[in-house]
Amino acid sequence: MAPPGIPDEALHKVLQQIQAQVINSSRQLNMVRAQMQGCETARKRCEFTIKQLDDEGDVPMYQGVGKMFIREDKSKIRAEIEKRMKDVVEEIANLAKKQKFLEKQAGDAQAHMRDIFQGLEKQQQQVQAS
Repeated sequence: MAPPGIPDEALHKVLQQIQAQVINSSRQLNMVRAQMQGCETARKRCEFTIKQLDDEGDVPMYQGVGKMFIREDKSKIRAEIEKRMKDVVEEIANLAKKQKFLEKQAGDAQAHMRDIFQGLEKQQQQVQAS
């Protein structure tokens, strides 16, 4: 039973839109969490590789290029890995902001649905009391 002045169809449509928003936000949130996990793995891999490079002495270093290896300076390899790690850290920060926004959006939509249902419940109690 819809509140006076609001047809049942309009209320049903609003609830469907809010529910769709909750579902969409939840899906996006799951995707962002998966991306963050992948970035975190890449960051750890870069840290480990840098640590391994620092532990190595003055030995020749090679970098894989397709099906072959090219000799590179240790400093150049380290700089490339540090740049990659910096990019991953920036991506993690951006994903964290996006995650926070999506969590807020999903929470707001759920709160709207809760408010609508509580309003309907109060209205039904008032109708039954009178």
